Amino acid sequence: MKGDNNTKYFHSIANGRKRKNNVLFLESDGHVIEGDENLLNHATEYYTELFGPVDDHNIHIDSSLWGELEQVSEEENQMLTRPFSEPKIKEALFQMEKNKAAGPDKIPIEFFQACWSIVKIDVAKIFEEFYNDTIDISRINYGIITLLPKVSEASKIQ
Repeated sequence: MKGDNNTKYFHSIANGRKRKNNVLFLESDGHVIEGDENLLNHATEYYTELFGPVDDHNIHIDSSLWGELEQVSEEENQMLTRPFSEPKIKEALFQMEKNKAAGPDKIPIEFFQACWSIVKIDVAKIFEEFYNDTIDISRINYGIITLLPKVSEASKIQ
C-alpha cells in the first residue's frame, strides 16, 4: 500500500514526534538542568519530595479509643505477626489474577504459578527476608515515571 513504505518521510515524522516528546532540559530555581543523569536526579528528587515519606510525624494512637472487644488479643497478635508459611504464600500467589501487567521484573504471575515447584524455595526466602527485615524493598517497591511535555517547549517539571 502507498504510504506503508519505510521512507525518509516516515522516519522524519517519527523522529520529529520523538524530539517533541523528549525532555532535553529542565529549569529549576533559575538553573538549567541538562543531561540524562542530571535530569534523572532532578526528577527523582522532585518526586521523592512530593510523594516520599515524611521525615518525622507526631501521630500517636490512643489505645483507649477502642473498647476491649475491638482490640486485637495477644493470641490474635501472635497469629498476625507469625512468619509467612509456604502454603499461605502459595495460596495468595494462586489467587492473583492472570493476564495482568507484569511487575518491574517483567515476569507475569502465570510464570510463578506454572513453575511453583521450581521457584517456591526462592519465593519463600524473599518472604522470610521481608519478615526478618533483611531485604531492601526499595528494589521491588518503586514506580517508573516518564516525563512527557503537555505543553510546547515545557521547561519545568511541574
